[in-house]
Amino acid sequence: MSTSITNSRPICTYPIPVSIQSKLSKAGFLTTGSVVNLRPSELSSSAEISLEDAADVLDLVRKPNGLFLETKTALEILREEQGNCPIVTMSQNIDNLLNGGVPLSKVTEISGIAGVGKTQLCLQLCVTVQMPEECGGLKGHAVFIDTEGSFNASRLQDMSQACIKHCRNSMNLAAENWNFASITENIFVFRCKEVTELLSCVMILKEFLKTHDQVKLIVIDSLAFHFRHDMENAALRSRVLHKIAAELVRIAVELKLAVVVTNQMTTKFDSKGQGHLTPALGTSWGHAPTFRIILDWDPSRNFRWATLIKSSSLPPGSAPYQVVQDGIRDVCFDKEVTPPIAIVEDGIPGISFSNSEV
Repeated sequence: MSTSITNSRPICTYPIPVSIQSKLSKAGFLTTGSVVNLRPSELSSSAEISLEDAADVLDLVRKPNGLFLETKTALEILREEQGNCPIVTMSQNIDNLLNGGVPLSKVTEISGIAGVGKTQLCLQLCVTVQMPEECGGLKGHAVFIDTEGSFNASRLQDMSQACIKHCRNSMNLAAENWNFASITENIFVFRCKEVTELLSCVMILKEFLKTHDQVKLIVIDSLAFHFRHDMENAALRSRVLHKIAAELVRIAVELKLAVVVTNQMTTKFDSKGQGHLTPALGTSWGHAPTFRIILDWDPSRNFRWATLIKSSSLPPGSAPYQVVQDGIRDVCFDKEVTPPIAIVEDGIPGISFSNSEV
C-alpha cells in the first residue's frame, strides 16, 4: 500500500470509538496523514483526549500495511481449531456430544431449571481445565464470576479429590504438585452482587488476564440473575446485554479460551397460547453463544439430560448424565431410553420429550 494512499485514508475507517473519532474530527484530524507524525502528547492536547487514547490511535494508524483487520486463510483457522484441546467434563457422553468437550475460543451457554446441575457442571469444568495434559486436561486456570452466591468450595473439594484420584489411577501419575490446594489457588472468584458490578467485571477481564495468562476458562454463573431482577428498562437491558455479549465473544476468540455462561429458563407463549420453557434473556443474548445446551431431568427423575440445541458445527443431540459426590459422571442403562430432542416452536428454542406430556 503506497504512502499517499495510507496518508489519505480517513480516520473514520479505523476501529476507533465514536467518542474519540468525534473529538479528532472536531480538532481537524480527518486523515491518517494529519496525525501520523504527531507525538501522543501533541495529539492528546490538540484533540482533548487522554494520553492513552492518543497512543492507541497512533499505534493503529502507524501499522505497516495500513490494515487493522487480521487476515488468516481458512486452512490456518482450521489448524488452529484442530489444535485447541477442549475442556473435558468427566462425562464421556457429554464430551462426545460436544466433540471432545467444551471448546476453546467459543462462548457456551448452559441453561436449565433450578437444581438440574448447571453450577455443578461449571465447578467440574473449573477442576478439569486444570488436569495435567497427560490426563486430557489443559493445565490451565479458571475465573468464576458468581452472581448468585452459588460458588461452593466444599463441593469443589469433592470434585477435586475425585479428579486427582482419577488421574493418579488411570495414568499412574504421582501428581504431587496437583492437589486440592493448587486447584483452589488457580480458581479466581469474582462476586458480583448487581448488574453494574457484573458489567464492570466483564469489561476489566482482559486487563486481569494480562497478568493471569494461564486462564483457559471463564465462567459466569449466572448471567440472567441480575437482568431478571434488577433491570426493568428493556432498552437499557438490551444495550448492557449486547455489550457484555460482545466483550465475552471478543475475549474467547482473541485469547483462545472457553467462556461458559449459565442461563435460567423462562416461559414463552407461542401463537396458539401454549407455553414453552426456553432459555431466558431473549435475542439480545441468544445470538452470542456458539453452543447452547439445555440441561433437564429425565421424566423418570432418575437421571438428567444435556441437549445441544445450537451449534455452528455439530448436529443437535442429547447426552445422559448424573451428578454424584465425585461430580459430573456418565449414567448407564439396563434398557433403551428415549432422549429429548431440540425443537423450535414459533421461533422459541427448547427441548421436547416425545414420551412425555411435559
